[in-house]
Amino acid sequence: MILKPPVENISVILTERTRMMGRVSAALAALSLSSVLLISAATRIDDPKTFVTEVYRRFMAPSARSPYTPPDDIYTPRLRKLLRDDKRKAKGEVGCLDFVFWLNAQDWKITDLTITSSDDGQDRQTVIAKFRNSGEPQEMHFDFRRISGHWLLDEAHSLSAPPWTLSELLKCVP
Repeated sequence: MILKPPVENISVILTERTRMMGRVSAALAALSLSSVLLISAATRIDDPKTFVTEVYRRFMAPSARSPYTPPDDIYTPRLRKLLRDDKRKAKGEVGCLDFVFWLNAQDWKITDLTITSSDDGQDRQTVIAKFRNSGEPQEMHFDFRRISGHWLLDEAHSLSAPPWTLSELLKCVP
């Protein structure tokens, strides 16, 4: 014998079930949206010196995972284009830039780090990082520009031997 609940009970059960599924769907949608926003949130540089200090802190931190990679949304349109073109031309291989430009090296053990900055006008700032990498002295200069209220990295220079400028390296000029 099959028991059938009264018809009015079925509508109550279905209404409650629909409400619960709506709540679960809304919660999942909110969670998905917040995850996407976190993943796609642009890097905001409020102070170039603080930003560069944090980059080096992360390079110096012992990590069991893969090495630190600075964000790739911190460049001016000019430098972003050069980096993108180098990657495209390399077709998955090593491009013109075959080392970590922040460190002027492929491998690193950073010590004796000092970071200073200077204002080079209202919308320009240079951050200077001096350090030793595996005992060798390094001096890096990072030129930041404020564009539409956002600080972006426009150029990097190594003053250590041999000196180089990032935008020139990315052009693969010998």
